Amino acid sequence: MSRWLSLLLFAVQAVGGYEAGEELSCKRRHGGIPLPLGVFTVQKEGFPDALPAIRTALSHVHSRSCILQGYRLEMIVKDTHCKTSQGMKALFDLIASRPRPVAILGGQCTEVNEPIAMALKYWQIVQLSYAETHAKFASSDSHELFTTFFRVVPGSRNTNMAKCKFVNHFGWKRVGTVKQNDQPRYALPHEALTTRLEHGFGVKIVHTAGVNWEQIETVGGELDELKERDVRIILVDVDEEMAATVLCAGYHRGMYGDNYVWILPGYHSDKWLNQTHDNCTVEEMREAAKNHFSVEFALTRRDVDTKIVGNTRAGDVWNEITQLDPNNTWRGYLYDGLWTLAIALSHSMGDNAEFSHHKMMEAIDNSSFQGLTGKVKFANNERLGLVDIKQWSDGQYVPFAVYDGADDEFKIIDSTTKGWSPPLDSTITERRREHISSILFLAMSLLALIGIFLALIFLLINFRYRNHRFIKMSSPNLNNIIIAGSICTFASVIMLGLDTRIVSPDVFVWLCYTKTWTLCIGFTLSFGAMFSKTWRVHSIFTNIRMDRKAIKDSKLFIILGILLFIDICVLVTWAFVSPFSYTVTELPHIPEDNIVIIPEVEKCNSSHSGVFQAVLYAVKGVLMILGCFLAWETRHVNVPALNDSKYIGTSVYCCVVMSVLGLSTSVILQERVNEMFSLASFFVIFSTTLTLCLVFVPKVIELARNPVGNEPRAYRRGLMKSVVAKTSQPMSPQPRSDSSGDLIGKAESENKLRRRYLHQKSTQLWDLVEKLRAQGDTRFLQQEWCLSSASPSSQERETSLLLRQPSSSNNREETSLTAAGPNGERSSDWPWVDPDEPSTKL
Repeated sequence: MSRWLSLLLFAVQAVGGYEAGEELSCKRRHGGIPLPLGVFTVQKEGFPDALPAIRTALSHVHSRSCILQGYRLEMIVKDTHCKTSQGMKALFDLIASRPRPVAILGGQCTEVNEPIAMALKYWQIVQLSYAETHAKFASSDSHELFTTFFRVVPGSRNTNMAKCKFVNHFGWKRVGTVKQNDQPRYALPHEALTTRLEHGFGVKIVHTAGVNWEQIETVGGELDELKERDVRIILVDVDEEMAATVLCAGYHRGMYGDNYVWILPGYHSDKWLNQTHDNCTVEEMREAAKNHFSVEFALTRRDVDTKIVGNTRAGDVWNEITQLDPNNTWRGYLYDGLWTLAIALSHSMGDNAEFSHHKMMEAIDNSSFQGLTGKVKFANNERLGLVDIKQWSDGQYVPFAVYDGADDEFKIIDSTTKGWSPPLDSTITERRREHISSILFLAMSLLALIGIFLALIFLLINFRYRNHRFIKMSSPNLNNIIIAGSICTFASVIMLGLDTRIVSPDVFVWLCYTKTWTLCIGFTLSFGAMFSKTWRVHSIFTNIRMDRKAIKDSKLFIILGILLFIDICVLVTWAFVSPFSYTVTELPHIPEDNIVIIPEVEKCNSSHSGVFQAVLYAVKGVLMILGCFLAWETRHVNVPALNDSKYIGTSVYCCVVMSVLGLSTSVILQERVNEMFSLASFFVIFSTTLTLCLVFVPKVIELARNPVGNEPRAYRRGLMKSVVAKTSQPMSPQPRSDSSGDLIGKAESENKLRRRYLHQKSTQLWDLVEKLRAQGDTRFLQQEWCLSSASPSSQERETSLLLRQPSSSNNREETSLTAAGPNGERSSDWPWVDPDEPSTKL
């Protein structure tokens, strides 16, 4: 009965482990039945000695636990020399020995473990490796090839999961990888890593760079590809020498620093970082490796006060085996490996001391106890253990995070190590819709509304005083057209600032048509009316024969109608051939640290808009050139009878300059919506307002000065003064010529000059007479030479004949100049018309 109670206690201790404070109470036996245990070691320089840790563990199993009561483990040590041949010889020696070993602990080299593990399944002997980490033992067919093979050290399954948890913890969704193709130890786990990242954690593998020693020169090109694809998080699975090569290449490409994270395999050594590379110095290597991470299995558990198997503090056991062999990386796994086999053997021994191979494998798979390297637990012959994630900082590796595969827990130890903060996994692309500033839009709209209100005031004044002499002589109908065109241009400013924040995309397309038509037709109405009035002034004052040239408003309306017809034809054709559509155009990207801003501009797109714009610009350009020419030709005209001729010319100049500047700035600044809108609106508002003020402010001033419009003399005097000032300049000397044509031309020129001079003197005389009449002095008017109806003197007849002489150049009779005499009757000798009836045909 006592034996069964002891076995039950062993089972509970083996499965559940030993908790803190638990005391052992089992009856010891000296000696016991020997259980042979094979141990594969490598006894040569460069390999750690496994025996000190194994002996310590064996001593603790026998002295600090009740398992294997009545049995005693005896080690059969075999040196494999890390060679396949020596390993197979050691295996055969163990198989041939009697009694045959119940299990084998070891070995360390993959080239020895692989053939031994494949062979042991036929002898049904369990092998537990303390140092094997190759991924081939965790492949899909490993359970079939290596049926009895276990490893107590965490393999690639644990490190891959730790990397996935690490990437997922910081929310990185884009990573790049580097794998060493010519090393299955790194290539195989890398494939499993990328699959788990993509399908288990939703992380996109942007690019996998393959490197190998045969094509070492391609490392730089692979990193260039990663950089071009904006990869910031890079997981690397390569050996130590290749890792140095990769980091050196990354240094020369600027792939280091706070914006990059390199996650490398852990080598439990930092010697590779302190060596001079072919292309990098030690300082450059350290700079390239700054803040990189290494992922490696943990050497021991961090909670040193935890009671582990054998009811002993983990820290005490670790110090004990470290004193024996401080350079042995595997000392913790040697200790836990022996305890794993001991506990499994206690479950596999039958009542008659018969060993069961299947029970032992099942016991290992179901193991669960607290060991020196963490909780010992297996799944599919794989140890689920601790994985350390360390960060290189200030020339050493600092613990950063830990992953416990047994409980599937990931924990950050210190997430702010040396002020490090996780970077973005890629450059963030921020699409920023560029809209016109609300304040700017409101300000320009307010100015445009003020302009519209001002135009309406001028329209009211023009309509109210349309019969006033001063306004009537400036063609009020054309002035109304100028006002209508100005209102359209002001309205186009408001429509230019509307976007999809206020209207829908469909309405925005119609708005594109509206503002295009409004601005185009408004310009034509305003500038076309001013152009036609300037043309009329030019036509009158370039009539060298001083005819009475009647140019009615109807002719000017015809010119304006032709200009409008051209605009409407182009705009209608544009709307049918190439209609507008709503598009969003990307502007040049703006990089800011880890953010790339992509400005977007809303536009009305038309496939052939350039053609139609060129046609409109050409028509408007020709019109503005002609307007400038006419304004220049009539620059000296200052005729109150044509009271706005000079101001119209100034307005033409202003419109031309503002239109050229507005067009050029709109083309140059089309990607800067605020600047383009502000300048375009300013040019439109300024030129339109200036035109309205130049045309109508003088009229308002005249209305304030002379509301009735009863000062006709001023209009007539200004007219004659302008005519004489323009034509009374001395003629330039002509070269002498004996031809009759030259003589005739010279005579005609002199004749015209004298006629104009006579006009001037006649006007002056009429002014003097009018002054005398106004003063009531009739004595002068009653003189015989003034009132006599006698025949004129010979000199007067000569002058009268000179005035009535037809021109020889056009063979038609000049219109006789008649005027009213002092008493009101008509006198054929008076050289001018009655100034009380000024001509409105100009």
